[in-house]
Parts: sequence; C-alpha cells; structure tokens
Amino acid sequence: MTEDSQWLPPSSPQPGGGFSSSGAPTPIKNGTRFWAAVIDVLLMVVTLFVGWLIWSVVLYSKSTSPAKKMLGLQIVDAKTGAPATMQQMLLREVLGKLVLGTVTRGLTGLVSGVMILSMPSRQGIHDYIGKTTVIRKP
Repeated sequence: MTEDSQWLPPSSPQPGGGFSSSGAPTPIKNGTRFWAAVIDVLLMVVTLFVGWLIWSVVLYSKSTSPAKKMLGLQIVDAKTGAPATMQQMLLREVLGKLVLGTVTRGLTGLVSGVMILSMPSRQGIHDYIGKTTVIRKP
C-alpha cells in the first residue's frame, strides 16, 4: 500500500476549524460551510457566472474559492494541513463537483451535503476526491 492509500480523515474536529494540538487540520463548523455555499451561488448569479468563474480560477491557486476567501476559510490537504495544491483543487472542484455533479444530475451534491452534516470529518465526496478539508485560515 502507498502512503496515500492509508489516508484517514481527522477523527475529532476542533470547534471552529483550524489545527489540533497534534498539528492535524480540523474542519470548520457545518454552518460556515453552508453559508460559503450560499455566498458562492449568490456570487455566481450577481456576476453572471463569468466573473465568479474567473475569480475562482485565480483563487484556486491560493487554495480557496470566492466565498471561502470572503469568510476567511482555506482548503487544505486533509492529512498534512498544507494548503491544497492546484491539482487537489482541480480534482475537488472539476472532477468532484462539476463532472460528478453533471453525470449524477446533482445527486453527488446532495450526498455530499449529508456527509458534511453527519460525518465527524465534515468532508463531502469532492473533499475525499481531492483529499482536502476546509479550515478557518490560520
């Protein structure tokens, strides 16, 4: 087995998200992720999607999205806590959200929402694909 195949999400999230005493990333609260999603949708509408898309591509290199940037959140590697790489961001956003969401007609988005609300790691399918989690920026 490779080191990546033994990856496990953080077992006990810390309040508010950030890093545990062991240095592992801990996810943010569900409500914060929900509001980030709502803000992203509003920004898509207000910018007629084009502005949001351009802004997103620029921010992906900084391990965040427009709404997450506004809320002081960052997408990090779930194992190391390092900022997500562009490869992780593309896997997460393009494959995990866009492609799977289109193929399943939104079913993966609903499943991801339930996973984020019910699992201690607060990760959706797209987070598992990119091996990422969302934290409050340190």
